[in-house]
Amino acid sequence: MKKILVAYDGSEASKKAIELGIKCAQEEDNIVLLTVIPAELVESSFTKMLLPTIDMSSVVQSGSFKENAMESLSLIARGMETNVNQVNVDVEIGDPADEILLAAKKHDADIIVVGYKGYGKEGRFLLGSVTDKVVRYAGVSVLVVR
Repeated sequence: MKKILVAYDGSEASKKAIELGIKCAQEEDNIVLLTVIPAELVESSFTKMLLPTIDMSSVVQSGSFKENAMESLSLIARGMETNVNQVNVDVEIGDPADEILLAAKKHDADIIVVGYKGYGKEGRFLLGSVTDKVVRYAGVSVLVVR
């Protein structure tokens, strides 16, 4: 039995990561679907700067981002359950790469599946990306899906 951690952010690349994660999984395997909400979205100083007179805590209830993400992941997970033993969902708040790496340890994942957002040759030097960091620092194999 393998544990496969699939990082999902709603992008086309992460949708392909889910598809490939399912194809690679066998019936007895477990999949963990993970979404990371960047901390900036929850407590953004930029948002506070743009809307200084609005108390964001009254507009956005604590946990609402997390609850919405959990609902979205649960829908995706239901569609995957017929292919594998078990699908778990996990939503974390923080730096996406760090949270993916921590979740891999927490869930004792055998492999991490992440999407890659292509930058083209002009932008390759900018690869301080989430995928690059996960590949560099993961303690398990990482499958990058294009």
